[in-house]
Amino acid sequence: MLVSFIACQPKAETNNKQEELTTEKDNTNVESNLSKSDSTLNTLNDKIRADVNNKDLYLERADFYLENQNAKEAMQDINRAFRIDTMYLPTILKQADFLTKSGKLELSLNVLDRANKIYPENSDIQVAYSQLYLVARNNTKSISYADLAIKYNMYNAEAYYLKGFNFLEIGDTAKSISSYQTAVEQDPNYFDAYLELGLIYSELNNPIALEYFKNALEINPNERRVLYSKGMYEQEHEMYNEAMQTYTSAIKNHPDFREAHYNMGYVHLFYLKLYRQSQQYFTDAIAVDPRYKEAYYNRGYAFEMLGDINNAAKDYRKALEIDPSYDYAAQGLSRLNN
Repeated sequence: MLVSFIACQPKAETNNKQEELTTEKDNTNVESNLSKSDSTLNTLNDKIRADVNNKDLYLERADFYLENQNAKEAMQDINRAFRIDTMYLPTILKQADFLTKSGKLELSLNVLDRANKIYPENSDIQVAYSQLYLVARNNTKSISYADLAIKYNMYNAEAYYLKGFNFLEIGDTAKSISSYQTAVEQDPNYFDAYLELGLIYSELNNPIALEYFKNALEINPNERRVLYSKGMYEQEHEMYNEAMQTYTSAIKNHPDFREAHYNMGYVHLFYLKLYRQSQQYFTDAIAVDPRYKEAYYNRGYAFEMLGDINNAAKDYRKALEIDPSYDYAAQGLSRLNN
């Protein structure tokens, strides 16, 4: 969720010491929730025990905790790295990023203002400012800081990406595409930029979207957002065999991907008219989410098309039990009654 923000003016005095991060609420201790067999965490723990003053290892473990949504442990590792070296820029930037993502924008701004005095004309600091103002919904300032980052380092791919995101938010699709394309020119492995380009071209019904999705999957073959978006494009453009292959890959790597199960059923039901085959996919989607009203409705519709009125009615009633205002299910029961 994006939050409103009023930028505070930098204080007159210069204070190079950064404050350690704090949280109001304890999160569950991550190590109690992670399997002891988690090789990534175990490896990091072993490395840190062998080199307790290596600040980069603490930052690496902080990233691991953040990826696993354990903010407290991430915060503690960032603080540990900071205590080892209070002037280390990667730690300062990690502090600012943590605060920005936590919605503590004024604290993040204070950290960046102090860093900017220590490291003037640093491109990465300007990128962090740009990220902060993007979260604050101030697109003009976010773009201006991204431009400043590019001035200090014309090869900074993240700055171009942020410009693309901002331009998309303000409705300038052409400039957004140009910025994302420049981002991947500077960094051919920029996954998020390929994904955004794929999504934009999908909205434009341009088949080049598939090339960008392909590029993204070459970087991360199992990413569910890309697999789903690629499958949807193929589905909506009557590439049914390709869509089925994409959704099958998504389900293989993410068995709990309810939308992929559902879309497999949808393609069989409405496009291929294979009613009985479609039912299993809707059943699989319901197994993932027992309150998936659309899956109940479409399975009911498949029963209706097969002449199985009793099971169709059961599924329509179940959909209405989940959402009494669900008109499609109500209309389905009305059809059966008539």
